[in-house]
Amino acid sequence: MLYHGTISRWHDDKGFGFITQDHTREELFFDLSDCPPGGVRPQVGFVVYFQRQQAANGKVSARQVQGKVFTAPPAASPPLPPLDYVLTPAAPRQPHSRVHGIVLLLLLTAGVAGYASYAGRSSAAPASRAIDTTRPATTPAAATAGFRCDGRQHCSQMNTLQEAAYFLQHCPDNRMDGDGDRQPCETQFAN
Repeated sequence: MLYHGTISRWHDDKGFGFITQDHTREELFFDLSDCPPGGVRPQVGFVVYFQRQQAANGKVSARQVQGKVFTAPPAASPPLPPLDYVLTPAAPRQPHSRVHGIVLLLLLTAGVAGYASYAGRSSAAPASRAIDTTRPATTPAAATAGFRCDGRQHCSQMNTLQEAAYFLQHCPDNRMDGDGDRQPCETQFAN
C-alpha cells in the first residue's frame, strides 16, 4: 500500500532524510537508495508516495519513495523571439447565472414554436388552394361534355372556356388563374 507524505528533513551530504506521513504526522526515515535513480535529488517540501517497511529492530522506515518531483527536468528549450505586440489582460468574465440560462432557453423555445407555426401555415396554404370548394361550379354543359383531368395545366392546352373552368375547379396543379380571381384563361377566352 502506498502512503502519502512530505519530505520534512533532508541531509544531502549524508544521503538520507525524513518524510512526515500525512494524517499521522509520523516521521519516517528514508535513504537516497529508496528514491528513483537518475532523477532529481530529494529536497525539503517534496510531496511523495512511499511504502512503509518495518526493520528487524522494530523501527518503521519509508521505502520505494516516488513522486512527480523525482523526474528529470525537461531539456532547456531555445529562447523565444521577443514579441512585437503588447498583450493586455482580458476583462474579467462575469459568471452566468441560472436566470440567464433560463431566459435563453425560453427564447429558444419560443423561436422554435414560432417557426413551427409559420411552417405549418405556409405548407397548409397550397393544400387549401388545391381543395378549395368556393370555386365556381361548372356549367351543366361542361359536366355533360365529359371533361376529365389528364395532366394538362396551362391555358394554351385548353380548347374552350368551359374546359378551362372544369380544370380549374376539379384538377390539381393547374396554372390557369394567374391573377387569383377564379376566372380561368381570361386573356385567351376574352368575352
